[in-house]
Amino acid sequence: MNEFYNLIQVIAGIISVILIFTGVLLSVKKLNPEKYETIPVKNTVISTCFIAAGLLCYAIVKTCTNLNIITEEHYDTSTIYLASLVDVVKMFGFILFVPLLFRLFKPKTKKPEKNEEEISEE
Repeated sequence: MNEFYNLIQVIAGIISVILIFTGVLLSVKKLNPEKYETIPVKNTVISTCFIAAGLLCYAIVKTCTNLNIITEEHYDTSTIYLASLVDVVKMFGFILFVPLLFRLFKPKTKKPEKNEEEISEE
């Protein structure tokens, strides 16, 4: 049974890394200070959902680790998953706020407007 848990752990770990990096990269791609625009709300929500799904998959990794360790006690699997989820949220829950922080960092200056003189010179 331990080999089965190890296989689930590896697969869930790879999926969680992919989801978390996809969520962060989606919000970083829209972060462009030269355009003087904020990140759209839709992009922020999608990025946060990807990161949350990645953290849930990482909780599966922690659950498989705890199931390997806890063999004598007879805890329910859902209890172990919830304990693992709380542990993951305590350790890595701040990552959920990364897209929101990128959205809050608005450009401090507005887009420079071209004057009529500059347009006529061009």
